[in-house]
Amino acid sequence: MTLVLASASPRRRELLGRAGIRFDVLAADVDESIHDGEAPRAYAARVAGAKAAAGRRARPDAWVLAADTIVVLAVVGEAILGKPEGPADAARMLARLAGRRHVVMTATCLVDPAGAETRRLVETEVDFRPLGAAEIDSYVAGGEWQGKAGAYAAQGQAAAFITAIRGSYTNVVGLPLAETLADLVRLGVAAPAYT
Repeated sequence: MTLVLASASPRRRELLGRAGIRFDVLAADVDESIHDGEAPRAYAARVAGAKAAAGRRARPDAWVLAADTIVVLAVVGEAILGKPEGPADAARMLARLAGRRHVVMTATCLVDPAGAETRRLVETEVDFRPLGAAEIDSYVAGGEWQGKAGAYAAQGQAAAFITAIRGSYTNVVGLPLAETLADLVRLGVAAPAYT
């Protein structure tokens, strides 16, 4: 069986590859705009589904796996922090996260060649220590924030910001690996090969 990862994320490719899963990569270009009043869980699920649908249109013969990761900050309501649009946006996001707990949500959508979907949403709580403006500016200047939900990479230098993680670490990186592998194995799509 062929598995296609409908994602341009190098982190997702790396995580699946670490487990010895064989797959093809197909970047799914979809509109990731947040709709007015859209709840975080609904947003992540919609975008993951749209990526899977785009992958299936391109490769109807294959199983397609897609995912979308967001950062949600509950301050007044729930603020969805996606990928920053530039350095100023990244600095603003990090200032909002500093000294607070947030939730990283990843929605996955696995579609079989017949079009049946298996969906999952994994949530992980992350605590940040307080950050000063100079530290935020220094991190933003390094560019690691680019293309990252919430403007940080837990597997990179931003690990120094994190005081606690409750739940899946790989979810924070961009793909809840244990849960994704459970779906792939249960459905007979792929099995990990640790060699």
